[in-house]
Amino acid sequence: MPDKALQEQINEINRKLDLLIDEVSIQKQSREAVSDLIDDVAVIGKDAFKQMVIQLDDAGIEMDSDALKNLIIRLIKNVDNFNAVLETLESFNDLAKDVTPIIKQIGLDGIQKFYEFEQKGYFEILNQLMITVDTITSRYSREELKRLSENLVQVADTFSIIGDRRVLEKINSIFSTLRDIKVEEVQEISIWRLIRDIRKPEVKKSIGFMMAFLAIINEKNKQIQ
Repeated sequence: MPDKALQEQINEINRKLDLLIDEVSIQKQSREAVSDLIDDVAVIGKDAFKQMVIQLDDAGIEMDSDALKNLIIRLIKNVDNFNAVLETLESFNDLAKDVTPIIKQIGLDGIQKFYEFEQKGYFEILNQLMITVDTITSRYSREELKRLSENLVQVADTFSIIGDRRVLEKINSIFSTLRDIKVEEVQEISIWRLIRDIRKPEVKKSIGFMMAFLAIINEKNKQIQ
């Protein structure tokens, strides 16, 4: 029984030795392949270098071996920097791939908006506004435009008052009445009729409105002065 156990241990040792020998053989073959590759590359490099030297010599270009050596050394020293640059370029390339569809979509949306603005006539309105501004600048002097700009607050206040609904209704009523009145059809009235019409409530109210309006205007003119 002990002999059998001993034989099994010997067999296990032999198996492991075979595996070790195989591994050593594989590593030896790998080293030989790498060595052969290095030798081949060295031969190719030498031939390429000689060919390059011949071509440079034919072209009349002198090559400084020390400068070339220093360049190679610097290239080797900056391998990490070159890798960083390449990684940056790859990042930019990936970013460009991601951003390109977005930029394309933004361009398409912009074109669609421009088309909508053109259909709604916004560009024509803008063109008319530019014509209006050009007309204003050509009609008025620089000093007049400067005074206008200095009084823009008051102009804005005036437009704010005009924008009130009640004021607009009154202005519209006045202009509508002026439009409807036909001067050629207005008849002359006598003094007696004028005195009689003044006694009417609506006439008195209109006269009261005019008097109040004139009084307010007079008071505001005093404040301005």
